[in-house]
Order: sequence, then C-alpha cells, then structure tokens
Amino acid sequence: MAESLSLANVIESDFRLAALETASPERVFDVFKRLTLTTGRAVYGWSPDNGLYRLGTERIFIPQTRSVGDALSYIAASRHYGIYLMQNLGDSLSKPSVQRAVKRILEKQDSIRRLVIMVDDSCQVPAELRPYVARIRHSTGKRQANSNSA
Repeated sequence: MAESLSLANVIESDFRLAALETASPERVFDVFKRLTLTTGRAVYGWSPDNGLYRLGTERIFIPQTRSVGDALSYIAASRHYGIYLMQNLGDSLSKPSVQRAVKRILEKQDSIRRLVIMVDDSCQVPAELRPYVARIRHSTGKRQANSNSA
C-alpha cells in the first residue's frame, strides 16, 4: 500500500500487518502504553533479548518468544485480541521462514483481531508482503507541522 495511513485508522482497520516508520520508537511505545492502560486493549512489545511482553507489565515476559519466528508463531496461535509492536526486525523479514510466519498471520480465518506493527526508522518490507502492509509515518511535533503524514 503506497499511501500513508493514520495510526488510528490502521488500529480500527482489518489490516494485520503495518510498518510504522519513526525516528522516536520510545514515543510510539509510550502512546501504545497509554492506549492499553486507558482502554484495556492488549498491546504487546517485543525485544530479541526478552521476547514478547504486555505493555504496562514490562517485567512479565511470554516464554519462548525471543526469536522473531517464535514470536510470530505465538501471535498466529493466539486466541485473544492483540496489537504487537515489533521493533528493528531488519534482516529478519528477508528470511523465508519469517515470511512464512507472517503469511500464517495474514491468512488466519478466525475472528481474532491481530495486528503486527513493525516499528523502525525505515521499514524494508519484502515485495511479496507489501500488498498487505499499511504504512504509517510518525513525525515528531516540529516535523508534523511541516508534513501531512501522521
């Protein structure tokens, strides 16, 4: 998807995969932490050091989700609503096994809302996944005034 969408539009959409480009990922994580604390929506972060964790309970990690593939498999198997922020996936997306794991999430035919948001300063999405990705550009306050992207 070539055009840039707002974060709120993507959260409420049927997209299951989004690329959020930002120079300040910590601010994005803060926004999602406020979202989970004020709405009760399940929002998870991911780091290769610790795996998946629920925002707001950063000290409780989901076992066996340190690798990108394991985290994506967990997301695909989840039976609960979830927004998953995965930072710095970088070269991982070029691996066929990771692309297959992403496709499993995209192809799920159940009513469970899953949204994987790749957070990076520049998200390089493989060509075969691009048609399924919502693109979001996050700008800091100063640049937002001069830009139409959100």
